[in-house]
Amino acid sequence: MQHTATLRYSRIASLAKMRWCCREHGSSPKKEYASHKLRESICAIDVLQLFLSIGSSEHNSVEGVNMGLKFHGHKRDVDKEKHLKRLHKTTPLIESPLVGADHDSLVFSQRTEANSIELFFDLFFVANLATFTAYHSITDGDYLLGYIGFFGILWSTWFQITLHDVRFARDSLYERVCKTVQFICFVGLALVGSQFNPASLKGDNVNFRILCHTLVICRGLLAIQYLVVLFFTWRARYAKLYLPLGLMFLIYAVAMGAFAAMTPAFQGVKTNHRLVYLFWYVIAGLEAIAVVSISCCWRMLSFKKTHLMERMSLLTIIVIGEGTIGVTKTVSRLMGKHGLDVEGCFLIMCIIIILVFVWALYFDKFPHGHYGTIRQQIWSLLHFPFQLAIVGVVEGAQQLALARYTIKNALKIEADISGYCSDALDGADLRDKLMYLLGHFEFDSEIETIPFYKQAQDYIWQIGNETDICGAGKMAEYNDEGWPELMVNVSNVMSNGIYVGLGMKLPTTKLEKFEPLDIAIESWELVYMYFWTCFCVLILCLILFLFLIRRHKADLFDFTSIISRTLILGIGGALLALFADKVQLFGVLGTPALLPICVILLFLILASDKLSALWCNWRLKKSGQPYALEVEQYEHGHEGHDEHAHGEVHEVALLRGHSHSDSVNFKDARMSAHYNMHAGLSPMSAMSATSTEYSNGRESYGMMSLPLISPDPTTPGLGEPTGSGVYMPVSTGQNFGA
Repeated sequence: MQHTATLRYSRIASLAKMRWCCREHGSSPKKEYASHKLRESICAIDVLQLFLSIGSSEHNSVEGVNMGLKFHGHKRDVDKEKHLKRLHKTTPLIESPLVGADHDSLVFSQRTEANSIELFFDLFFVANLATFTAYHSITDGDYLLGYIGFFGILWSTWFQITLHDVRFARDSLYERVCKTVQFICFVGLALVGSQFNPASLKGDNVNFRILCHTLVICRGLLAIQYLVVLFFTWRARYAKLYLPLGLMFLIYAVAMGAFAAMTPAFQGVKTNHRLVYLFWYVIAGLEAIAVVSISCCWRMLSFKKTHLMERMSLLTIIVIGEGTIGVTKTVSRLMGKHGLDVEGCFLIMCIIIILVFVWALYFDKFPHGHYGTIRQQIWSLLHFPFQLAIVGVVEGAQQLALARYTIKNALKIEADISGYCSDALDGADLRDKLMYLLGHFEFDSEIETIPFYKQAQDYIWQIGNETDICGAGKMAEYNDEGWPELMVNVSNVMSNGIYVGLGMKLPTTKLEKFEPLDIAIESWELVYMYFWTCFCVLILCLILFLFLIRRHKADLFDFTSIISRTLILGIGGALLALFADKVQLFGVLGTPALLPICVILLFLILASDKLSALWCNWRLKKSGQPYALEVEQYEHGHEGHDEHAHGEVHEVALLRGHSHSDSVNFKDARMSAHYNMHAGLSPMSAMSATSTEYSNGRESYGMMSLPLISPDPTTPGLGEPTGSGVYMPVSTGQNFGA
């Protein structure tokens, strides 16, 4: 409205001037009466038009404020195309992967970030992993090996598909059909995963045949996809790519044939084929090594300009996210019946902090930019043990929390029964107390624990019919000679019910021979072993990542980060060695100390990294020497948004030191080697050396170097245009007030 008032004032001033003009023109009526009258008529018409323009301007300004459609009489950009018909986006039948190739670097680079269909595909991976984890409780070594084996099959299939997509996949009907087939294959893997146990003596041959058929379809489709890429390169006469692409096709064709040849081994009811399973893992490992080797030998097929690092990081988030799903289940198991518990809340918080620390350790030192073709391939392959270790640490942490819960409640049952006998309760009084204790665990509310409820109830009624079972002086006798069988049975049945009530999937073959609590004790030993083994593998992978991604001269941070991780790795190995002493092992399992120890170890690494990074940054800035900056460019938008619709600057360079979360510091930028005098660039020349555009999708205007000091107003020729760059254009895509 202030602008409207200003406009009205200027129009009235113009009106006054026009009246004065008319008065000047009409100063000599005696000489030119007819001409005077004509001029008065013209002035009157001008005055009338001026009043009309004032009213129209006020109306348009108010309309722009109230309706948001017009601004000062001008239409918005979006209104300028209302009278036009739009050109609809269509999906091509098939598109050449050479369209997205980087011809300057001679590499394939379809996009810089994952598109929606790739993220959609990742969901099938996490769904498979979550389903397999839900159906398989690691209770012995065979189940552990089966878990690792299926994760390897699942991961290698995802990895091979991803290696193709980041280089060659473009959105088309052909690519969508291929993705649909891959979705179906992953659903087949989910079906296989629910019953996957190669070490079982029975062996589910039907399940294994389904797995072979699924792998045949996956590798066959990959062979076809690489054959399509080979066809487009042949049509474009890129002779240097014939051999590597032909080798890629051959690798997947051979893998498809090998998986197909395994199918007859699972015919009928044969069970003696334990060594046949090894072919799944050997083939998956060999094809991964072969594909990566080809990309290292023929650099045109490398992943230099691709978003492979982003895909690996997204999968890492998905794997960590699968751990969060398990945390929610663990919460309901620990505190779903009796509400919040201090120790239970503490253990859950430890698991969550472990997830956060693992995320921080990975993404705080995530590579930015290209750091070597071969090192990038090794870094990608190391994600298999790294992500498997994350699954083991998170799953093991949950199992340790459940073990602590089971042991604590089993000890509570024994302590309560001992307390009842210490009070010399007998007969109906003892029976009522034991029934109250049985009702506390609510075994009758779940189908899995109803048998344990009925069995414990029978034992309790028998105890109630006994006389003098907890009479005076019996406690001393029981401490010396042992408890009576009925009391032991009540304690064991209730403890078994607690473990089964946690929702653990126990094999029926073992339940026929052992009690659930006996199976639990064996599984807890294994859980402790693979938890700390995965912890050590996780730390080892983080150490290797630091060596692979380092691009600059080593400083104190590099040494302290390696040393801190190595020390923590040694502590993890020492805790793993405790597995050899069963007495000490179960003593530790009966305490809530294991998860806090893991949290403290991870925290020490993060604290060491942060402190050493701050120290190195302080020393380097204080020295005044030139230094390198980690420069990243983030584009706000998604795939397909090459033309920005609002005329905004969509590339922001974040100037970083060692810390991943350092804020932008322009003082550091001026001191860095990229901008300082050692590099031969002034700050303004460095900024104008790159293309920084304000773009609205139809036209873009580059930023020009402007003088930092305004010129003297008396400078000759200042008021005259000196070139096309004097009046800086403003993007029509900027919608003020919209």
